[in-house]
Amino acid sequence: MRNTKAELMDEIETHLKKLCAVEIRRIHSFSVNVTLDAVTARPHLEVSEDGKEVRDTRASHDIPGGPQQFDLVGGVLGKPHITSGRAFWVVEVGNKVGWELGVMRDGAKRKGKVSYKPSKGYWAIVFCAQNMYRALEDPPVQLHLETRPQKLGVFVDCEEALVSFYDMEALSHIYSFTRCSFNGSIRPYFNPHPNNDGTISSPLVICPLNQTDISV
Repeated sequence: MRNTKAELMDEIETHLKKLCAVEIRRIHSFSVNVTLDAVTARPHLEVSEDGKEVRDTRASHDIPGGPQQFDLVGGVLGKPHITSGRAFWVVEVGNKVGWELGVMRDGAKRKGKVSYKPSKGYWAIVFCAQNMYRALEDPPVQLHLETRPQKLGVFVDCEEALVSFYDMEALSHIYSFTRCSFNGSIRPYFNPHPNNDGTISSPLVICPLNQTDISV
């Protein structure tokens, strides 16, 4: 009986993985070419020349950000502005021990103390100390992941008011924000987290559009 039950659970898990792979294949067709907008970057962040990588260097950079720039906290925004339809992109987080990814309403607060939650225009998940993953709802929702994601897919559906996150290697769904009140354009959001002790020096990397191979 135990073997039969275990085999059934394995069969269900395999079936669910195949269904998720089919879903990821579908949303992959909505891939957009996301690049980082350096003028929005927090001063300690370094954005690569091609706009595909961002890291915290613990050094202040001369970035002409002005009113668009995060100052005390936060990260960097991506382009393009998303106003309608669907969009999908993949970010490599690797073995970083801290990061935030998601989307931000274009007019959301960037200066001073910022509340990262949907009512303030942020829809994001965070990975922080003690291997803890959270969806930044109000209040935050702790996520229990079987594996540590190396590449995350972010999918936005403006018509369905939806933001979903996927583990691209495990081919699994991580979390979805629903009934999102975008109220205008939104932008990809990236935060590699402060590299205060030198352990978070590796970058967040936006993957090429054709890099994610999905097999069912």
